[in-house]
Amino acid sequence: MSVDVQQLMMSALRKRSAQGGKHLHHRDCIHNLPPEEQIAIRGKTVEWWMAVVGSMPEQITPDQWETDGLESAS
Repeated sequence: MSVDVQQLMMSALRKRSAQGGKHLHHRDCIHNLPPEEQIAIRGKTVEWWMAVVGSMPEQITPDQWETDGLESAS
């Protein structure tokens, strides 16, 4: 895992913790990425994902953001 991805994941976990454990969509959110990239970042393949999860993750748009970006979580 690259340092950038590790930093992004740690920031996301801090953000989630600050929200009481609830994930809120934001401009730095993994859900802004195409479904295939969301799966790859999680270290899985589309084939594995479909077999285990059963549906592709959704890609959000800016109008679906629920909070500010990660910089406020630090």
